[in-house]
Amino acid sequence: YSNDKGVLSIMYHRFNESKYPSTNIQMDIFLKQIQLIKDLNYEFISPNEFQKNFSTPKKQKKILLTIDDAFLSFYEVAWPYLKENKIPFILFTSTEPIGNKGYMSWDQLKEIEKEDFTSIGHHSHSHEYLIEKSNKQFILDIEKANILFKEEIGYVPNLFSYPFGEYSEFMRNYISNNFNY
Repeated sequence: YSNDKGVLSIMYHRFNESKYPSTNIQMDIFLKQIQLIKDLNYEFISPNEFQKNFSTPKKQKKILLTIDDAFLSFYEVAWPYLKENKIPFILFTSTEPIGNKGYMSWDQLKEIEKEDFTSIGHHSHSHEYLIEKSNKQFILDIEKANILFKEEIGYVPNLFSYPFGEYSEFMRNYISNNFNY
């Protein structure tokens, strides 16, 4: 591991879903990773602390956990452990699949969202490969998610994660102008 200072983000998707090997982690491996972080005396950074100290010089390495897509396996397998141990994370959520088979419900998202060591992040509405969409289609997708977030959890998350991690210059500029991170 590098000796660099700052925030190291580790992203997860599914837990104990061997059917999806590219986005799955077995819980025993996840627990070993968490233990390694603790053994190395790295601190987990809460989403709020991350946002407050985003621009300040980093004096030590901290770990930011992120979970993408709000899969039901996260809620059933990893959430109980993270909640019991109050390990902070950001749950990046696309609004369209919420409540569908294999995904969390809005009530489950609200349960997670109410904890002070968690944050809900914006991950678009459709979770489609948005870089292939027109600029107008991209904006409509984001705005649709904004409406649903506002209706369901009372606000639009200010943290955004691009589906598939890819974006165009237009998308980057739009997100930079409409989200904090």
